[in-house]
Amino acid sequence: MYYKIIILPIFLYLLNFFLIRLNFLVDNPEESYHKLEKKIGTPLSGGIFIFLSILVLSTLNISNIFNANILVNFLLILTLGIFSDVNKNFSPKLRITIQLLIILIFVYSNDLLVLRTNIDIIDLLLNKKIFAYFFTIFCVITLLNGFNFMDGVNGLVSGYILIALFTLNLILTSNNIDINILYLLLIYLIFFIFNIFGKCFLGDNGIYLSSFLISFFIINVINENFYLSPILAVTLLWYPAFENLFTILRRIKNKKVTYYPDKLHLHSLILRTLQKKNRLNYNKFNNSLSGIFILIFLIPNFIFAYFYYDKSYYLFFSVLIYVSFYLVLYNYLLKIIKK
Repeated sequence: MYYKIIILPIFLYLLNFFLIRLNFLVDNPEESYHKLEKKIGTPLSGGIFIFLSILVLSTLNISNIFNANILVNFLLILTLGIFSDVNKNFSPKLRITIQLLIILIFVYSNDLLVLRTNIDIIDLLLNKKIFAYFFTIFCVITLLNGFNFMDGVNGLVSGYILIALFTLNLILTSNNIDINILYLLLIYLIFFIFNIFGKCFLGDNGIYLSSFLISFFIINVINENFYLSPILAVTLLWYPAFENLFTILRRIKNKKVTYYPDKLHLHSLILRTLQKKNRLNYNKFNNSLSGIFILIFLIPNFIFAYFYYDKSYYLFFSVLIYVSFYLVLYNYLLKIIKK
Protein backbone atom coordinates (compact mmCIF):
# COMPACT_ATOMS: atom_id res chain seq x y z
CA MET A 1 0.00 0.00 0.00
CA TYR A 2 2.83 2.42 0.82
CA TYR A 3 4.29 2.25 -2.69
CA LYS A 4 1.24 4.16 -3.95
CA ILE A 5 2.50 7.28 -2.13
CA ILE A 6 5.11 7.66 -4.88
CA ILE A 7 2.35 9.05 -7.07
CA LEU A 8 2.19 12.22 -4.93
CA PRO A 9 5.53 13.85 -5.85
CA ILE A 10 4.97 12.81 -9.47
CA PHE A 11 1.50 14.32 -9.31
CA LEU A 12 2.83 17.60 -7.86
CA TYR A 13 5.52 17.79 -10.55
CA LEU A 14 2.96 17.25 -13.31
CA LEU A 15 0.52 19.71 -11.72
CA ASN A 16 3.21 22.40 -11.61
CA PHE A 17 4.20 21.62 -15.20
CA PHE A 18 0.68 21.98 -16.56
CA LEU A 19 -0.11 25.13 -14.57
CA ILE A 20 2.99 26.76 -16.05
CA ARG A 21 2.15 25.57 -19.56
CA LEU A 22 -1.42 26.86 -19.22
CA ASN A 23 -0.16 30.06 -17.57
CA PHE A 24 -2.83 29.56 -14.91
CA LEU A 25 -2.18 30.20 -11.21
CA VAL A 26 1.35 31.30 -11.99
CA ASP A 27 2.97 33.76 -9.62
CA ASN A 28 3.88 37.21 -10.90
CA PRO A 29 6.39 39.13 -8.74
CA GLU A 30 5.19 42.46 -10.08
CA GLU A 31 1.69 41.86 -8.73
CA SER A 32 2.70 40.54 -5.29
CA TYR A 33 4.31 43.40 -3.43
CA HIS A 34 4.79 41.47 -0.19
CA LYS A 35 6.69 38.59 -1.80
CA LEU A 36 10.33 39.56 -1.62
CA GLU A 37 12.17 36.92 -3.65
CA LYS A 38 10.43 34.90 -6.31
CA LYS A 39 11.04 33.41 -9.69
CA ILE A 40 8.84 34.26 -12.62
CA GLY A 41 6.59 31.39 -13.53
CA THR A 42 6.29 29.72 -10.12
CA PRO A 43 2.93 27.91 -9.83
CA LEU A 44 0.57 28.57 -6.92
CA SER A 45 -0.33 24.90 -6.71
CA GLY A 46 -0.49 24.32 -2.94
CA GLY A 47 -4.23 24.12 -2.32
CA ILE A 48 -4.98 22.17 -5.48
CA PHE A 49 -2.24 19.65 -4.71
CA ILE A 50 -3.36 19.14 -1.10
CA PHE A 51 -7.05 18.84 -1.99
CA LEU A 52 -6.56 16.49 -4.95
CA SER A 53 -4.04 14.40 -3.00
CA ILE A 54 -6.64 13.82 -0.29
CA LEU A 55 -9.16 12.84 -2.98
CA VAL A 56 -6.67 10.48 -4.66
CA LEU A 57 -5.77 8.77 -1.38
CA SER A 58 -9.48 8.39 -0.59
CA THR A 59 -10.22 6.99 -4.06
CA LEU A 60 -7.42 4.43 -3.68
CA ASN A 61 -8.80 3.52 -0.23
CA ILE A 62 -5.48 4.54 1.32
CA SER A 63 -6.96 7.16 3.62
CA ASN A 64 -10.46 8.21 4.68
CA ILE A 65 -9.55 11.08 6.95
CA PHE A 66 -12.26 13.46 5.69
CA ASN A 67 -15.91 12.81 4.87
CA ALA A 68 -17.80 14.17 1.85
CA ASN A 69 -19.29 17.11 3.76
CA ILE A 70 -15.88 18.35 4.90
CA LEU A 71 -14.46 17.94 1.41
CA VAL A 72 -17.27 20.13 0.03
CA ASN A 73 -16.34 22.80 2.61
CA PHE A 74 -12.70 22.47 1.60
CA LEU A 75 -13.69 22.86 -2.06
CA LEU A 76 -15.57 26.08 -1.31
CA ILE A 77 -12.64 27.76 0.44
CA LEU A 78 -10.21 26.38 -2.18
CA THR A 79 -12.33 27.95 -4.93
CA LEU A 80 -12.27 31.30 -3.16
CA GLY A 81 -8.48 31.02 -2.80
CA ILE A 82 -8.05 30.26 -6.50
CA PHE A 83 -10.26 33.22 -7.41
CA SER A 84 -8.18 35.43 -5.11
CA ASP A 85 -4.95 34.19 -6.72
CA VAL A 86 -6.07 34.89 -10.29
CA ASN A 87 -7.77 38.22 -9.46
CA LYS A 88 -5.16 40.44 -7.84
CA ASN A 89 -7.62 43.35 -7.72
CA PHE A 90 -10.12 41.31 -5.72
CA SER A 91 -11.66 43.71 -3.16
CA PRO A 92 -10.22 42.91 0.31
CA LYS A 93 -13.53 43.82 1.97
CA LEU A 94 -15.51 41.55 -0.34
CA ARG A 95 -12.94 38.79 0.09
CA ILE A 96 -13.12 38.82 3.90
CA THR A 97 -16.93 38.91 3.71
CA ILE A 98 -16.95 35.77 1.56
CA GLN A 99 -14.35 34.20 3.85
CA LEU A 100 -16.62 34.77 6.85
CA LEU A 101 -19.60 33.31 5.00
CA ILE A 102 -17.70 30.15 4.00
CA ILE A 103 -16.27 29.80 7.51
CA LEU A 104 -19.81 30.05 8.91
CA ILE A 105 -20.90 27.26 6.56
CA PHE A 106 -17.83 25.23 7.54
CA VAL A 107 -18.44 25.67 11.28
CA TYR A 108 -22.21 25.15 11.15
CA SER A 109 -22.30 22.16 8.77
CA ASN A 110 -19.66 20.28 10.80
CA ASP A 111 -20.80 21.48 14.23
CA LEU A 112 -17.21 22.61 14.67
CA LEU A 113 -17.31 24.71 17.84
CA VAL A 114 -14.65 25.67 20.36
CA LEU A 115 -16.19 24.32 23.57
CA ARG A 116 -13.61 25.20 26.21
CA THR A 117 -10.60 27.42 26.81
CA ASN A 118 -9.91 26.90 30.54
CA ILE A 119 -10.55 30.63 30.96
CA ASP A 120 -13.62 30.84 33.18
CA ILE A 121 -15.27 33.94 31.75
CA ILE A 122 -14.85 32.75 28.15
CA ASP A 123 -16.01 29.22 29.00
CA LEU A 124 -19.12 30.68 30.62
CA LEU A 125 -19.89 32.59 27.43
CA LEU A 126 -19.17 29.51 25.30
CA ASN A 127 -22.16 27.84 26.96
CA LYS A 128 -24.25 30.15 24.78
CA LYS A 129 -24.18 28.64 21.31
CA ILE A 130 -24.33 31.94 19.45
CA PHE A 131 -21.17 33.10 21.25
CA ALA A 132 -19.52 29.74 20.56
CA TYR A 133 -20.18 30.25 16.83
CA PHE A 134 -18.87 33.80 16.94
CA PHE A 135 -15.74 32.77 18.87
CA THR A 136 -14.99 29.81 16.59
CA ILE A 137 -15.42 31.88 13.43
CA PHE A 138 -13.16 34.53 14.94
CA CYS A 139 -10.47 31.90 15.66
CA VAL A 140 -10.59 30.44 12.14
CA ILE A 141 -10.52 33.84 10.37
CA THR A 142 -7.63 34.93 12.61
CA LEU A 143 -5.67 31.79 11.74
CA LEU A 144 -6.43 32.12 8.02
CA ASN A 145 -5.25 35.71 7.79
CA GLY A 146 -2.31 35.00 10.11
CA PHE A 147 -1.07 32.31 7.73
CA ASN A 148 -1.65 34.73 4.86
CA PHE A 149 0.57 37.33 6.56
CA MET A 150 3.23 34.65 7.17
CA ASP A 151 3.30 33.62 3.52
CA GLY A 152 6.27 35.36 1.97
CA VAL A 153 9.31 33.12 2.31
CA ASN A 154 9.73 29.57 1.09
CA GLY A 155 8.77 26.76 3.44
CA LEU A 156 7.52 28.86 6.36
CA VAL A 157 3.77 28.17 6.27
CA SER A 158 3.99 24.63 4.85
CA GLY A 159 6.77 23.79 7.32
CA TYR A 160 4.86 25.30 10.22
CA ILE A 161 1.75 23.26 9.44
CA LEU A 162 3.86 20.15 8.97
CA ILE A 163 5.50 20.53 12.40
CA ALA A 164 2.20 21.43 14.11
CA LEU A 165 0.43 18.35 12.71
CA PHE A 166 3.43 16.15 13.56
CA THR A 167 3.44 17.42 17.16
CA LEU A 168 -0.30 16.85 17.44
CA ASN A 169 0.09 13.33 16.10
CA LEU A 170 2.85 12.55 18.63
CA ILE A 171 0.69 13.82 21.50
CA LEU A 172 -2.28 11.72 20.43
CA THR A 173 -0.52 8.48 19.55
CA SER A 174 2.68 8.44 21.66
CA ASN A 175 4.85 5.89 19.86
CA ASN A 176 2.07 4.67 17.59
CA ILE A 177 1.21 6.16 14.22
CA ASP A 178 -2.22 7.31 13.10
CA ILE A 179 -2.23 6.16 9.48
CA ASN A 180 -4.58 8.92 8.30
CA ILE A 181 -2.51 11.72 9.84
CA LEU A 182 0.64 10.02 8.55
CA TYR A 183 -0.55 10.35 4.95
CA LEU A 184 -1.55 13.96 5.56
CA LEU A 185 1.95 14.60 6.92
CA LEU A 186 3.43 13.00 3.80
CA ILE A 187 1.35 15.32 1.59
CA TYR A 188 2.68 18.38 3.41
CA LEU A 189 6.23 17.00 3.52
CA ILE A 190 6.25 16.51 -0.26
CA PHE A 191 4.91 20.01 -0.81
CA PHE A 192 7.40 21.46 1.71
CA ILE A 193 10.34 19.94 -0.19
CA PHE A 194 9.14 21.42 -3.48
CA ASN A 195 8.33 24.73 -1.75
CA ILE A 196 11.67 25.12 0.02
CA PHE A 197 13.41 24.92 -3.36
CA GLY A 198 11.03 27.51 -4.81
CA LYS A 199 9.36 25.10 -7.26
CA CYS A 200 5.83 25.99 -6.14
CA PHE A 201 3.97 28.18 -3.66
CA LEU A 202 0.87 27.67 -1.53
CA GLY A 203 -0.88 30.75 -2.88
CA ASP A 204 -4.10 31.97 -1.31
CA ASN A 205 -5.73 28.69 -2.34
CA GLY A 206 -3.22 26.71 -0.27
CA ILE A 207 -3.32 29.13 2.67
CA TYR A 208 -7.13 29.09 2.85
CA LEU A 209 -7.43 25.31 2.55
CA SER A 210 -4.65 24.65 5.06
CA SER A 211 -6.29 26.99 7.58
CA PHE A 212 -9.53 25.04 7.34
CA LEU A 213 -7.69 21.74 7.58
CA ILE A 214 -5.67 22.53 10.69
CA SER A 215 -8.63 24.30 12.35
CA PHE A 216 -10.74 21.17 11.84
CA PHE A 217 -8.05 18.94 13.33
CA ILE A 218 -7.17 20.99 16.38
CA ILE A 219 -10.71 21.98 17.40
CA ASN A 220 -11.93 18.37 17.13
CA VAL A 221 -8.90 16.97 18.92
CA ILE A 222 -9.26 19.39 21.85
CA ASN A 223 -13.01 18.75 22.09
CA GLU A 224 -12.68 14.95 21.99
CA ASN A 225 -9.75 14.58 24.40
CA PHE A 226 -10.45 16.23 27.73
CA TYR A 227 -7.02 15.36 29.08
CA LEU A 228 -5.60 17.94 26.66
CA SER A 229 -5.43 21.55 27.75
CA PRO A 230 -7.27 23.88 25.34
CA ILE A 231 -4.24 26.17 25.64
CA LEU A 232 -2.45 23.51 23.56
CA ALA A 233 -4.22 25.01 20.53
CA VAL A 234 -2.79 28.42 21.43
CA THR A 235 0.69 26.94 21.83
CA LEU A 236 0.53 25.22 18.45
CA LEU A 237 -0.93 28.20 16.60
CA TRP A 238 0.25 31.29 18.48
CA TYR A 239 2.63 32.40 15.72
CA PRO A 240 0.09 32.95 12.89
CA ALA A 241 -2.43 34.37 15.39
CA PHE A 242 0.10 36.81 16.82
CA GLU A 243 1.41 37.67 13.36
CA ASN A 244 -2.14 38.69 12.45
CA LEU A 245 -2.69 40.77 15.60
CA PHE A 246 0.75 42.39 15.55
CA THR A 247 0.52 43.28 11.85
CA ILE A 248 -2.88 44.92 12.25
CA LEU A 249 -1.79 46.91 15.32
CA ARG A 250 1.48 47.91 13.66
CA ARG A 251 -0.31 49.20 10.57
CA ILE A 252 -2.90 51.06 12.63
CA LYS A 253 -0.11 52.68 14.66
CA ASN A 254 1.65 53.72 11.45
CA LYS A 255 -1.66 54.92 9.97
CA LYS A 256 -1.52 52.37 7.17
CA VAL A 257 -4.39 50.42 5.63
CA THR A 258 -4.50 47.16 7.63
CA TYR A 259 -5.05 44.87 4.66
CA TYR A 260 -2.45 46.41 2.32
CA PRO A 261 0.70 44.20 2.08
CA ASP A 262 4.10 45.47 3.16
CA LYS A 263 7.67 44.27 3.75
CA LEU A 264 7.68 44.63 7.52
CA HIS A 265 6.70 41.15 8.70
CA LEU A 266 9.22 39.27 10.86
CA HIS A 267 10.12 36.90 8.03
CA SER A 268 10.52 39.92 5.72
CA LEU A 269 12.96 41.57 8.14
CA ILE A 270 14.97 38.35 8.49
CA LEU A 271 15.19 38.02 4.71
CA ARG A 272 16.20 41.65 4.26
CA THR A 273 18.84 41.27 6.99
CA LEU A 274 20.28 38.20 5.25
CA GLN A 275 20.33 40.10 1.98
CA LYS A 276 22.03 43.05 3.63
CA LYS A 277 24.64 41.00 5.44
CA ASN A 278 24.87 38.34 2.71
CA ARG A 279 25.58 35.77 5.39
CA LEU A 280 27.10 32.39 4.46
CA ASN A 281 27.35 33.60 0.85
CA TYR A 282 24.11 31.73 0.05
CA ASN A 283 22.48 34.78 -1.43
CA LYS A 284 20.15 32.93 -3.81
CA PHE A 285 18.91 30.75 -0.93
CA ASN A 286 18.22 33.64 1.47
CA ASN A 287 14.46 33.28 0.98
CA SER A 288 14.41 29.63 2.05
CA LEU A 289 16.96 30.26 4.81
CA SER A 290 14.62 32.86 6.31
CA GLY A 291 11.79 30.34 6.54
CA ILE A 292 14.06 27.62 7.94
CA PHE A 293 15.47 30.05 10.53
CA ILE A 294 11.99 30.81 11.89
CA LEU A 295 11.01 27.12 11.93
CA ILE A 296 14.16 26.23 13.91
CA PHE A 297 13.42 29.12 16.27
CA LEU A 298 9.92 27.68 16.86
CA ILE A 299 10.85 24.01 17.36
CA PRO A 300 11.40 24.32 21.16
CA ASN A 301 7.86 25.67 21.41
CA PHE A 302 6.48 22.51 19.78
CA ILE A 303 8.68 20.29 21.96
CA PHE A 304 7.32 22.09 25.02
CA ALA A 305 3.77 21.52 23.74
CA TYR A 306 4.50 17.79 23.41
CA PHE A 307 5.71 17.40 27.00
CA TYR A 308 3.19 19.71 28.71
CA TYR A 309 0.05 19.19 26.59
CA ASP A 310 -2.14 18.90 29.71
CA LYS A 311 -0.74 21.83 31.74
CA SER A 312 -2.43 25.11 30.82
CA TYR A 313 -0.21 27.41 32.89
CA TYR A 314 3.01 25.94 31.48
CA LEU A 315 1.69 26.22 27.93
CA PHE A 316 0.52 29.79 28.45
CA PHE A 317 3.91 30.69 29.92
CA SER A 318 5.63 29.22 26.86
CA VAL A 319 3.51 31.40 24.56
CA LEU A 320 4.33 34.52 26.61
CA ILE A 321 8.05 33.76 26.40
CA TYR A 322 7.86 33.32 22.64
CA VAL A 323 5.81 36.48 22.12
CA SER A 324 8.48 38.35 24.10
CA PHE A 325 11.25 36.82 21.95
CA TYR A 326 9.29 37.76 18.82
CA LEU A 327 9.03 41.42 19.87
CA VAL A 328 12.69 41.66 20.89
CA LEU A 329 13.87 40.03 17.66
CA TYR A 330 11.52 42.16 15.57
CA ASN A 331 12.76 45.43 17.05
CA TYR A 332 16.39 44.32 16.76
CA LEU A 333 16.00 43.46 13.07
CA LEU A 334 14.07 46.65 12.38
CA LYS A 335 17.01 48.68 13.72
CA ILE A 336 19.41 46.77 11.46
CA ILE A 337 17.23 47.39 8.42
CA LYS A 338 17.00 51.12 9.15
CA LYS A 339 20.76 51.58 9.44
